[in-house]
Amino acid sequence: MAPRISRVALAVSAGSLLAGAPVLAACGPSDSGPSYSQWAATDGAAGRINLDDVQQAFIESSSATEFEDRVNEIYEGDGLILIRARQDGDRLTLEGWEDLDANNRIDNAVDDQLFAIVKEDEQHQLRGYHANSYYHSHFGAGDFLFTYLIISSLSRGPYYYQTVPDRATDIRRDRSSYRGSSRYDSQLQRNRQYTSRQQTYAGSSYQDAGRNVSSGRQTYQQTQRSSGAFRSSSSLTRGSSSISRSSTIGGSSGSTISRSSGLGGFSGGGGRVRFQDRPPGDLATRPAWLA
Repeated sequence: MAPRISRVALAVSAGSLLAGAPVLAACGPSDSGPSYSQWAATDGAAGRINLDDVQQAFIESSSATEFEDRVNEIYEGDGLILIRARQDGDRLTLEGWEDLDANNRIDNAVDDQLFAIVKEDEQHQLRGYHANSYYHSHFGAGDFLFTYLIISSLSRGPYYYQTVPDRATDIRRDRSSYRGSSRYDSQLQRNRQYTSRQQTYAGSSYQDAGRNVSSGRQTYQQTQRSSGAFRSSSSLTRGSSSISRSSTIGGSSGSTISRSSGLGGFSGGGGRVRFQDRPPGDLATRPAWLA
């Protein structure tokens, strides 16, 4: 004969289940994964990039596509870095933007400019924008990547270059493969060392730059927060005190895999390149040495 359970016991048992319900709900899937504040603290969320390595990539790259590939290896954010170059008289400018709306085109009102490299009077300067606005570097004479851009445009008149939209698929695929390799671990180590140097030497300028967020970046961050998309962000692959690979790249759910550091290389460019005539209304003139 089955034992009889009193009404008091049933009431206590039911009460215990009800009391425990909020705890069970709090542990549900909706609260799993990293928090928004953890994501927002990453360099990728803010749009920070290792500009020392960007400068080195500019000096070493022999083509625009090689530079595009390398900059996207350096960056830790989710969006692709797209570039465009223009000339205004004797002034040459190359810009790097994060494609925040993922449409494979630079839109000044929506996307976020990370840096610009300017050549004028045979001198170069690299300047950071927004979260990178603490950074300003001069690196002297030399043609570097601008030589490639100028020579490639001689038969087309004054040049206007930008990342070809249909090349974005190739860049995204290659970057995904790169982020699954040990070379990316080495890049993360370099990025961490760069951040430490800038925090030390740039001081308050570095901290103030973190609050200098563009309107496009603000909209992007708000969208990530409301949609919860930040939980699967690749920006979370590097912590503030250690380098780790999250489950979005490898490993089981919720786990992190520590990686060793070292100095990695990178493979070169190739790919499709498109030079366009200047947009309507662009009154810039051909530089004197191309006349």
